[in-house]
Amino acid sequence: MIKKNLKLKMQNSKKNGGFTMIELIVVITIIAVMTIVAMVNYGGVNRKSRDGRRMADLEKYRVALEISRQIGSTYPASLNSLVGMNLINEISTDPKTGSDYTYVSTGYTYTLSAVMEDTGSTNVPGAYQVTNP
Repeated sequence: MIKKNLKLKMQNSKKNGGFTMIELIVVITIIAVMTIVAMVNYGGVNRKSRDGRRMADLEKYRVALEISRQIGSTYPASLNSLVGMNLINEISTDPKTGSDYTYVSTGYTYTLSAVMEDTGSTNVPGAYQVTNP
């Protein structure tokens, strides 16, 4: 009788003992695929966020440049002049590289530009430009 009960317990433990190797491999594979998809999507969101920041920075400069033109007769030679005129608090830099945005002025015209990461987000592939109206 004791041998019979022990034999039944051993058979039950083999049937309900845990996960098989195939079940574990399937679960690990599913988790890995989900992780990779999440990482790829997260990277895209960061690129778009930084591009939005670049566009907002250039628009802020555009408004300040137009105000400075109304105050004086020409556009300033550098963006640092906008800080000196108290039109902006500080000069922003690229959110990823930390480099300055490109600003070129002839006095009566100007061009501001930034390199974008998400090339489909603007009408000019790879760049966003703001010029005087």
